[in-house]
Amino acid sequence: MNTIANMKSVVIALGLVMFLGGCRNMQIAQVPASLDNAGFMTVWDVYRHCQVGTNVDTMRTEMQQLARVASTQESAAALPFSLPDFVKRVVSKPAQRLAADPKAMAAACALSTGHAALRAERMELATEMFQAVLRNQSHPEYAYYVDQAKTGLSQVDRAVQFAGYLTDATPVLIPVSSASPAPRHSAPVSFED
Repeated sequence: MNTIANMKSVVIALGLVMFLGGCRNMQIAQVPASLDNAGFMTVWDVYRHCQVGTNVDTMRTEMQQLARVASTQESAAALPFSLPDFVKRVVSKPAQRLAADPKAMAAACALSTGHAALRAERMELATEMFQAVLRNQSHPEYAYYVDQAKTGLSQVDRAVQFAGYLTDATPVLIPVSSASPAPRHSAPVSFED
């Protein structure tokens, strides 16, 4: 009986060591749960540049940078193991609060880029940016951005229809004559007193 008690103690001790060692090796502390001040200021600069930019290709690159930061923030909040809901709520919220949400910044940049592309008549890029917002902003707290993206897509559709970028009908050929214009048959006019 003494050996069974000793074996239970050894198994429990090994289980505890493995559990604690496993938690330590997950390196949760090294996952970037929040941006440091310098990192946040870099992201903020990218966001501000995107908001006032005029080069849609540069703005697209900046939107992609912001989307990567938002994705990193989101994946840092997702833990690799299952926890009870009350623990997830406590652990998922970082202790320090950011002044701005990187996911919202990426959405706002995508909307700005979409509108700039629409003004520059780059309909494919505008559509890509508005669809990126619809694809990436599914949570209710981003409903404003989703509504704006839907409005942007309808503006793209109207512009495409109005300008005739996409037509279902066959193109109409207008005959143009290559003959020289007919000679005028009129008498010269003279103005004499």
